[in-house]
Amino acid sequence: MIHAIELTLLTLIAVACWIGCIGMLRMHTPTQALHYLALPAGIASALLPFAVFCATGWSMATAKAVLIALFLSATNSVVAHATARAFRVRRHGHWKPEPNDRIEFLGGSSMQ
Repeated sequence: MIHAIELTLLTLIAVACWIGCIGMLRMHTPTQALHYLALPAGIASALLPFAVFCATGWSMATAKAVLIALFLSATNSVVAHATARAFRVRRHGHWKPEPNDRIEFLGGSSMQ
């Protein structure tokens, strides 16, 4: 029974990673592709400690997997933001918005 749970968790992890990779390839811009990093970094890293726990019980490996999952969860948004900012600096030479930049607001309108 435990092997079936391990297999199911590892299959879900692999599917989340593949969906993230395929989604990244389908996006038009690098900043759009960054959104698909949430699947492997969020869902897969959250499921991995459960798979390790099912395989080994509460052990040092489980503790390390939990710590790695917490680290990935804490740093995922920071790394995505820094990467998006680096894309913008590379494209525009600066990161601050200017009056002629197209900025999208939450209401759906845009400033031209």
